[in-house]
Amino acid sequence: MSQATAHPADAAPAAPLPLGKPLLVYDGDCSFCKFWVNRWQRRTGDRVDYVPYQHLPDSFQGVHHAQFRRSVYLFTRQAVPLHGAAAAVRLLRMGGIGIWHWLYYRVPLAGRIFELGYRMVANNRDFFYKLTKLFFR
Repeated sequence: MSQATAHPADAAPAAPLPLGKPLLVYDGDCSFCKFWVNRWQRRTGDRVDYVPYQHLPDSFQGVHHAQFRRSVYLFTRQAVPLHGAAAAVRLLRMGGIGIWHWLYYRVPLAGRIFELGYRMVANNRDFFYKLTKLFFR
C-alpha cells in the first residue's frame, strides 16, 4: 500500500511546512495523548517538534480543530500530513523503532488493522489511559 492510498489525511493538501523538522500535533487536553507524547519526545529528541492543537489556529495547514481532537497529525515535508496510526508508526520510525512502520506498509491488511486499533483507542482514551498507567509506570 502506498502512503497516499493507505491513509490520506482528511484535509486537502496544504503547502509544505516551512519548518526544518517534523511536527506532531496532538490533543493537549487528553491525558492518554500527553503520556504517549512525553514518551515519544524522549525517543525522538530534538528531531521532532510537538505541539497541542489548542496552541494552533483553527485550520492549521488545512486541518481543523475538530480533526485534531480525533487524531494526532504528523506534518512533514510531504504536502499531505499523516494522521492516526500512520502518523504514530512514522513517528516511531523517527524514534528508531521501524518494525511497526514496516508492518503497516508491507503486510497486507496490517495498516487497516492498525487504523482500527488506533480508532478504538482514540474513542476510549480514558479507559486506555488507565490501562497505560497500570502497565507503563
